Amino acid sequence: MQIMSLATKYLVVVLCASLGSAALAQTIDKNRLEAYRTEYKDAVTPVKYVFVHADGSPCCGNDTSTEAYLLNITESSPAKLAHSAEIDRLFKEKFEVEIDNESVLQGPQGDFVVLTMSRPAEYSKKYVPCAGGMGESRAYLVSIVGDKVTVLNREFGHCGREYKIVNDGKDVGYEVFDSGTHGKPVRYLVRGSKIVRQSAVR
Repeated sequence: MQIMSLATKYLVVVLCASLGSAALAQTIDKNRLEAYRTEYKDAVTPVKYVFVHADGSPCCGNDTSTEAYLLNITESSPAKLAHSAEIDRLFKEKFEVEIDNESVLQGPQGDFVVLTMSRPAEYSKKYVPCAGGMGESRAYLVSIVGDKVTVLNREFGHCGREYKIVNDGKDVGYEVFDSGTHGKPVRYLVRGSKIVRQSAVR
């Protein structure tokens, strides 16, 4: 009976510690949220997401020693921090990663957004520049649901490949095309909680 009691107490302590850690990781001070809203209130493109540290302070610049989180500054406090280990690696690999807030599309469960990234070509011996003197450039399509960031597509931008928002009254999503070519663009359309790829017709 005493063994059961000790085991029960141990489980309760572990559970409380886990719940406490989860709550701490997801909680951002309301004053920080208000500060971000004030900072970006006059932005030409409305800002919904920013990169922050675990404590809500701005991230990341040249500081690649800590994890980067995506914060939805339009959320009510406490706001959830969304995280991706892959995005952390991009910062650690010296990419300058930016959130294209103009690309944010809202789904029934979360958001879709494009992240752009660039770095000088010399950081990767395997990288072949698109043209002389050009650095490395990419764009990822990601989904943000609660505290989880999922990379959906890593080919939204590179070597002349570009994307734009599609919202023609019937379809909502993105169109990806290679500038300077006559090939058909590809559309990625919001269908419920998913993005569905289909060839676009012009």
